[in-house]
Amino acid sequence: MAYTSATPGSDRLTRSRAKALSNSKDKLANGFTETKKDDLPLSPGQNGVNGKKARKTHQPLTPRSRSPLGLIPSHKKYRYFIHKYEVPRKLLHVSIGFLTLGLYWNGIKLSHVTPVLVFLLVSIGILDMLRFKFQAFSAYYIKSFGFLMRESEVNKWNGIVWYLLGLILVFLIFPKDISLLSILLLSWCDTAASSFGRAYGHLTPKFFRNKSLAGTSAAFLTGVFAAYLEYGLIFPATPLVNVGEHLAWTPETSKLSLGVLCTLSGFVGAAAEAVDLWGLDDNITIPVISAIVMQFIVVVFEK
Repeated sequence: MAYTSATPGSDRLTRSRAKALSNSKDKLANGFTETKKDDLPLSPGQNGVNGKKARKTHQPLTPRSRSPLGLIPSHKKYRYFIHKYEVPRKLLHVSIGFLTLGLYWNGIKLSHVTPVLVFLLVSIGILDMLRFKFQAFSAYYIKSFGFLMRESEVNKWNGIVWYLLGLILVFLIFPKDISLLSILLLSWCDTAASSFGRAYGHLTPKFFRNKSLAGTSAAFLTGVFAAYLEYGLIFPATPLVNVGEHLAWTPETSKLSLGVLCTLSGFVGAAAEAVDLWGLDDNITIPVISAIVMQFIVVVFEK
């Protein structure tokens, strides 16, 4: 005998529950599963991009990571160390600046480095094309090297492709000292702006592209330090390395003092990090813009 309720309206409630149960079964049959709270993407506040204040709501990722959390296994496993703070990626960026200085200190010429960079660019470009074409290879590649990628790069060119292209362009076009400075600004200013912006940006004003004063100030100070390290410390300590090399700036050939040059370098580094040039990757825009502007400044103030 079927159960019926004597309470008015209870039949409507029963039908409502039956309909909800039916909809739930339909979703499961079509491959839909309930999303757990831990599987949701980080909100902009949780990402802390350039100092966004933490919020507890689950929203799409911010421009720093344009795709949902979960495309790269290591990002999901190490949610903060890799996905939020990008520690391995930042260490790689910073190390390239020190590697460049080490090569310079040992007298390695740009003409010796450029062919190696071209080889790396072609090799990584081919790997990316294979990754786009073959899903199994893409899965293996992302599992192996995903800790150095952003999730927004899963279906796009790897950031290292643009990094290498930027290095090659400045090495081919600009003098030795300008090329070296642009690499230091790329390696260190971008990392400083991102790190301090995420940590302290919510305490300072914001401007275009949601950049914070904290992040931009860090980029400026880093740019000043990079120029002083190059022109004020390393170049004077290695005079023999530059024999026969053309340097765009020297105290004897420029009206700019070392202090002014370093200050201008800080402004250029901060501006190049903040600007968005036609949506291009900042791994190519920072070194190219920095090299163009610094070369122009030095030429204008030649004696």
